[in-house]
Amino acid sequence: MADVNDMFNEVTKEQSFYSKGKKKSFTPYGKGEYYCHIVDVDSKILDVRGGQYKARLYTYTVEIAEDNSILDFEYEGIDGKPVKTKGSVYVGGKFKGKLWRFLEPGKDDDFESHSSGNTGYLKFCETIGVECPTETRTINGEDVEVQLLPNLTPDMMLGKPIIAFVDKGRPFINKKGVETFFWDCKFCKKWTSGKNKDIKSKDGDLPF
Repeated sequence: MADVNDMFNEVTKEQSFYSKGKKKSFTPYGKGEYYCHIVDVDSKILDVRGGQYKARLYTYTVEIAEDNSILDFEYEGIDGKPVKTKGSVYVGGKFKGKLWRFLEPGKDDDFESHSSGNTGYLKFCETIGVECPTETRTINGEDVEVQLLPNLTPDMMLGKPIIAFVDKGRPFINKKGVETFFWDCKFCKKWTSGKNKDIKSKDGDLPF
């Protein structure tokens, strides 16, 4: 008498099997500049230095572009010696970056201005092609020339091509009690020949 499983397989002609497959090799990152696109962004308003200042903190993610394949990199091997590699092994990798925009106090606010802390924000706006117009404002009784900083929204940032300068982030202790770190996007530079990438915001085109 035929086995029940054999009879069932004969009728359905179905087959199933399991294979571990090949484990994808991992190449450690190295300090340097990577061609990237901004693929995710979030923000929140925070008190800084116990409420002395108030700022909007942007947390953004950059993804390494195909164009990165032409670049050369160097990382530290397990023996501590430098190892050279092509940038193609990193395509699709992602890094986190942070950006601060210090806010100006309104009439009824009790926090202080920290406009000098917006240097990085101004440079970031210039990097992604967002204009920051110049105006003359009266501050403490004096006429001062200032650059107006826009409130960046996801649709102004997502898909923008940038060159990310990547380095080791602050070390921390993981769940296994081992000291480790993430590779972070420390700052961005203009990618002059880079093209925008079509990326949809999680919340459509709504601002933060």
